[in-house]
Amino acid sequence: MRPLLLTALAVLSAPVGAAGQPGPDPSTARAPAEAAAEVVAEPVEVGSVFELEVRVDHPASADAAPVLEDALGPFRVFGMAPVDSGEDAPGESRFLIRLGAFVLPGDHEIPAVPVGLRLPGGELAMLETPPAPVRVVSSLPADAEAGDIHDIRGPFEVRVPPRWDRLALAGLALLAVAAGLWLWLRHRARRLEPAPPPVPAAVEAAAALARLRAADLLETGDVTAFYERLAGIMKRYAGRRFATRWSERTTGEILSDLEARSEPALAGSLPLLATVLGEADLAKFSEQSFRPDTAEARFDDAGRFLERTRPRAAPEPDSSPEAPPA
Repeated sequence: MRPLLLTALAVLSAPVGAAGQPGPDPSTARAPAEAAAEVVAEPVEVGSVFELEVRVDHPASADAAPVLEDALGPFRVFGMAPVDSGEDAPGESRFLIRLGAFVLPGDHEIPAVPVGLRLPGGELAMLETPPAPVRVVSSLPADAEAGDIHDIRGPFEVRVPPRWDRLALAGLALLAVAAGLWLWLRHRARRLEPAPPPVPAAVEAAAALARLRAADLLETGDVTAFYERLAGIMKRYAGRRFATRWSERTTGEILSDLEARSEPALAGSLPLLATVLGEADLAKFSEQSFRPDTAEARFDDAGRFLERTRPRAAPEPDSSPEAPPA
């Protein structure tokens, strides 16, 4: 409640004399006034907010106000409001202070409330109210069980038949054995299952080219993305088909490895792959724009390379019976 303290001091610290003239020391000024404090309604329940009335009797033309901090002893301050005393009591100031009763039940004492006073001549003075007694009671109903409200009951004793603990341990052990056996059998079955044969490189590449065609990248004008996907398909196919490294390899490294293979299927077909990968590198790294019809021509070159280098099925032996000699 720092604003309450600052407001009271601001009201009372302004001198009445000429500008620039400091007021007297409030610690040495005598206060021809009296102050008292009283709880409005008792008893007060634990955890509730109650009101403390402060009454100050002073000269008619003087000003008074309580000077509050965040708390008054163990009681937290929630606010303060002046009470109109009326014209019949010009020398009386009354205030209501809202306090929180966050204490244990019992008889307590609210500490003295400091009050600032500005006298008619401009002198400042401080006085205090006497401590105010307050009775705090429990918020439990009157017929509640007697005892400390903070008491925590211990756990109830649960009696288990003598043989149940053994049966529970045996059941847990059996469950653990069954779970381990099931996991072992499942793992063993997976090891015995034959691995599916890999998809042939040519079949995989043909399906990837079909998906690239269906993506309509050239129709939407994304020629660079078209070249990137086309180059990736052909690098993977060439690496799988001729057993060379292709991942994380440059176009020059892949072509050098293929030239060293001396595969008959590459004779006359390697320039097609070199054209596709080289043009894709230009589209990606040099940001050179290519027309869609040029990219379409490279797609056709990739299809021709795939068709020329795919493995050929071996001819089946002639199983027809030989004609008898004439």
